[in-house]
Amino acid sequence: MSPKTSLFGACRALAVRTRPFVQHGREPFRPRPAISRWYSAEPNGSSTRPADGPSKGNNTSSLKANSSSTGPDEPLSTKATQHPNQASETSHIETLSDATLEQMLYGGRLATSNTEGGLTAAQEDALYREGTIPPPEEAAALVATAQAVEAAAKMSTSEGGNIQNPGHKFGLPKKPYPDGFNLKQRYHPVLEQFSRLLMRDGKLSVAQRNVATVMNYLRTAPAPIYSPKFPLLPGTPPASHLPLNPVLYITIAIDSVAPLLKVRNIAGAGGGGRALELPVPLTVRQRRRMAVKWILDIIEKKPSKGSGRNQFPHRIAEEIIAVVEGRSSVWEKRKQVHKLGTAARANVGSRKLKVKKKM
Repeated sequence: MSPKTSLFGACRALAVRTRPFVQHGREPFRPRPAISRWYSAEPNGSSTRPADGPSKGNNTSSLKANSSSTGPDEPLSTKATQHPNQASETSHIETLSDATLEQMLYGGRLATSNTEGGLTAAQEDALYREGTIPPPEEAAALVATAQAVEAAAKMSTSEGGNIQNPGHKFGLPKKPYPDGFNLKQRYHPVLEQFSRLLMRDGKLSVAQRNVATVMNYLRTAPAPIYSPKFPLLPGTPPASHLPLNPVLYITIAIDSVAPLLKVRNIAGAGGGGRALELPVPLTVRQRRRMAVKWILDIIEKKPSKGSGRNQFPHRIAEEIIAVVEGRSSVWEKRKQVHKLGTAARANVGSRKLKVKKKM
C-alpha cells in the first residue's frame, strides 16, 4: 500500500527565496573590506588619523564602488553606511603613554591640549563612552577623596614623624602587660569559677547549662529590694539595673557575702596542747569559693519544690536574689567568721607562735 501524500513533506523540498540574489562584483567567499571612519576631530574641524592609515580619497572611492555595486532591488539598509560617531578599529589607548593612562585613571579628566602625549577633547569623549576612564563627576569625587585621605594622614603625623593615630579602633594596651595577658578568656572569671564549683561527676557542660539557666532566671525576675541592714559592695548600681546585667548580678551577690579572712587552728601553739586560733587573709578566688560553698550548702538543706533539670538552677537563682535582698542566712555565717577573726587578731604576734615555728 502506498504511503499517504503529505503537503508538508512536499513543501520541505522547495527552496523559497524572498528576494532575488544580487551577485557583487568581487570574488566569492571573500569578506568585504572594512571601511575606516575617523570620528575624532581637532577643535579647528580637521580630522585626525594615524600616518599609516588610509587616505580620505581612498575611503571615498571605496564608498562609491560599494554604492555602485549595490543592485537596484537591494534595500537601502544593505548599503555600506556607517554612523559618524562609531569608534574605529584602532583604539586610542594603544597610542598613549603609561603616564597619561595613569593620570586618566586616577587623576580625573585631562585638559585638552595638542602637546605630545595629550588627548584632544574628542578623544577624551570617545574614551568616556568606551568606559576606559571614569566620567568627570566620578573622577572629581576620587580626587577629592584622595586629597582628604592625604590631609588626614598629614594631620595624624606629629612633628617628629611618629604616627599618633595608626588606625586602631581601640587604644593599644599599656606595657608592662599583666599576668595572663596572652591567654584568651572564653568566659567571665566569676562565671568560670561558679561553673566549676557547680560541676558534679566531671560534667562541665551540665554545670554551664545550669549557670545559663540561672542567668536567664535573674534576667526575667523583678528587680530586688535592697536591705539597709546588709549593705552590698560600694559602687553597686541601682536595683533596677541588675536584671539588665545578670553577670554583674551574680558577681555582686558572691563578693558581698564573701569573707575577708578565715581562722586557722594551730595545734600546740597555745601551750599545754591547746590550739591557737590565728586569722589568715584570703585571696579573691578563695573568698569567692567560700561564698559559693556557703550558698550551695544552704540550697542542699532546703526542700525541693519540684522536679526536672531546671529546678536546681532555679533554687540557685532564688538564693542569689535572697542574698542581694539580705534574706539569706549566708550573711550570718559571714558575720560569725569576721567576729572570730576579730577576737583572734591578738594572736598574730604571739611569742608562743614564734616558738612553734622554730620547733
